Amino acid sequence: MFGLRSFTIGRFFGIPLEVNSSWFLVFFLVAFTLSTSYLPAALPDQSSTMHVFIALVMTAAFFASIVIHEFAHSLVARAGGLKISRITLFIFGGVSQMDDEPKSPGLEFLMAAAGPGMSLVLSGIGFGALAFLRGAGAGQVLIIPVEYLTFINLSVAIFNMLPGFPLDGGRVLRSILWAITHDMLKATRWASRMGQLLGYGLIAIAVIGVLNGSLDLIWFAVMGWFLSTLAGAAYQQQLLKVRLSEVTLASIMSSPVVTVPSDATLEEMAHSYFLGGRHSRYPVVAEGRVVGVIGLQALREVPREQWAATSAGDVAHTDLASVVATPAVTVDRILPQLEPSGAGAVLIVDDGRLSGIVTRADVIRLVSSLDHQ
Repeated sequence: MFGLRSFTIGRFFGIPLEVNSSWFLVFFLVAFTLSTSYLPAALPDQSSTMHVFIALVMTAAFFASIVIHEFAHSLVARAGGLKISRITLFIFGGVSQMDDEPKSPGLEFLMAAAGPGMSLVLSGIGFGALAFLRGAGAGQVLIIPVEYLTFINLSVAIFNMLPGFPLDGGRVLRSILWAITHDMLKATRWASRMGQLLGYGLIAIAVIGVLNGSLDLIWFAVMGWFLSTLAGAAYQQQLLKVRLSEVTLASIMSSPVVTVPSDATLEEMAHSYFLGGRHSRYPVVAEGRVVGVIGLQALREVPREQWAATSAGDVAHTDLASVVATPAVTVDRILPQLEPSGAGAVLIVDDGRLSGIVTRADVIRLVSSLDHQ
């Protein structure tokens, strides 16, 4: 994301939680703003050290609520049969990364509404906690952070329900349009245009605000640019998926398949297959049977001096169940298997016989040709 590295910090409900490097910047900015502006005004009797401590706790709690918001999306999606690859915190909040789109407008609606719904629940809990603390005569040092988190969760729910794709409200809008038109691409186009309009509106508010001396509204411009860009990209991505759904693997696979003996050394692989070869991945064969897939990345992960003593079978990706498809399968169905974290190739099997292979490079060439049509 943004070309920056992400770190996995844990796994909850079987879903990996990642932190993108860009998130550290926004964490610092939020904590800095709270400790130098918001808290000194709200708690003037507290020391600067206490302001920093409370700001860090409030910032951590805020992002914990974002994680809960995203897990609400993910758990509803998973209950509907979708696979969630991970949840990532980044500079603009959090995102649940699905391997596929919802198969029905009803699932899309429930999945999209779950996040803002959870934020409203958190806000409601906050209002209850505020009533209790005030009734118990608690000090402002407790009330102020709870009050902040209560209203920030309410704000997250309201903002996310704005009817512009890819915000949650935009997904709700798309699900309704999808149900009415029975055309997901058309629904995505209309919802994306609403997202772009909202983005331009936020940018306009920021420009007017800055011209009137409200420099803090510059964040509206950043969010508006991000929203309008994502909205346009979301439609193009959906359009590409539709076009890929019309292309079968049989039409782009490489055949006959060039295979690699499992006892071939990485030294042989480098010189005989990867240098000047068409592909960066090859099936590995032992005793006439495919036992795995090996890619160029496997060589990079082994020290150069060990290539002569390491065989292709030693480092091949052996989870073949996830990389086998039939010739009639369409290209859009195999995109998750071609992610960098996977094998990077799909073996095409017809009547039990290996008839071809499709690699990430093949799909990239296809996408490039579609872009020029």
